[in-house]
Amino acid sequence: MDQSNQAAANSADIVSDIISTIRVSLRCEMTYPEAKKCGAAAGQALSNMATNNKPLQRQLMESEIRDCKSPIESIYVYLLASTNSKTNMAGLMLILNTIKDDDSLSKLLCTTETGQMLAGRVGEMFGESNDDEADEKTMLYVILEEIIQRGHLTLLLTTDPALEAYGLLNALAVYCNENPGSLVCSQIFDMSLLTAIARILTKCHDLLQNVWKSADDTELGDVGMDDIMAAHRSLASTVTILGTITTDIEQQLAVRVLDSGIIQQVIALLGLLSQNLPRIEKASTASTLPETESGLIKRLFMFKCSLIQIIGNISHNNTAAQNLIRELHGLALVLDHMRIDDNHPFIKEYAVVALRSLLENNPTSQAYVSDMEAKGVVQDPKLASAGIQASLDSSGHISVKREASTNTFNVKENSGT
Repeated sequence: MDQSNQAAANSADIVSDIISTIRVSLRCEMTYPEAKKCGAAAGQALSNMATNNKPLQRQLMESEIRDCKSPIESIYVYLLASTNSKTNMAGLMLILNTIKDDDSLSKLLCTTETGQMLAGRVGEMFGESNDDEADEKTMLYVILEEIIQRGHLTLLLTTDPALEAYGLLNALAVYCNENPGSLVCSQIFDMSLLTAIARILTKCHDLLQNVWKSADDTELGDVGMDDIMAAHRSLASTVTILGTITTDIEQQLAVRVLDSGIIQQVIALLGLLSQNLPRIEKASTASTLPETESGLIKRLFMFKCSLIQIIGNISHNNTAAQNLIRELHGLALVLDHMRIDDNHPFIKEYAVVALRSLLENNPTSQAYVSDMEAKGVVQDPKLASAGIQASLDSSGHISVKREASTNTFNVKENSGT
């Protein structure tokens, strides 16, 4: 539609008629197949009218996003809630054309109640889509990419990000893989976004801790399966993101990562998984996890290799990171994984690479490893405050365990670096 026709349509109030048609049609699309077709046609007409029509785009964003009193009544929400994929595509095209190259409208989408609900729905659709070649998934990603590039993703994750935001995290993981440059990562990952990621890791840790709190390892605690799957998807995307941005990380970004609390949560998660995911060291040993609900859940959280990789990445040529990880007992955890584990293939190799980064040009950490000989174990106050105790067995192995837990993870004696 050319500009003269757009102006004529606007002045004739055709837009209002189309919006009314969309609402009426989509309310009864489940009952009347013809209504579904009518809604799709009206949605496509609205999308076409708004293409390259900035006044109409702004008008729709203000009336249907900013000033909308009931988010579920927004015409954008109607279009994305339809069971007709053509209607969905019309809605997505309308959103993309509106926010593309327009920082103010993109921010409006991410700061209003209706806009955040809409953007969250776009994230959910992206996370739930399994067809990477589908036009709809491509459109979903392009919308989320626009939000990410403008630095507005943090506005959607808010100060208390939900694990159900895994679709947004999945899009961010894809973006990081497609734009791995340190400069791009440094620009996107400001302190607010990194802090939000740290909170997501904390939520995953707390949920898993609740899942595995049962002493007999047969129940899931007070956690539902939907929450567990959301945590799995969020954690999978988050470790992918962190693995990418910490590879050859730029110094300024590394400082922000350390200040955000992410490394503390990475180490806490690695410790929790070490306690609850059994190590299988011999082929003759039964490598199957117990056929309980908790055992089945454990198969979803095989992230120890990824967490060790993140620790190794952030500590490479970074004395501050090396010292922090040692003080948080992450070095001991990495040493503990320098053994074969059939449940985590190549985890020993991951640990060896991480250990090299943790010890390189750091005499204090090198001495820490050298001192882990059969000399007895002095309890560290910080270790004790974290609910962890260390002891030495008769064979010269250090056993590290959490209080009130029968699960332990062993750190093999080391005589040097």
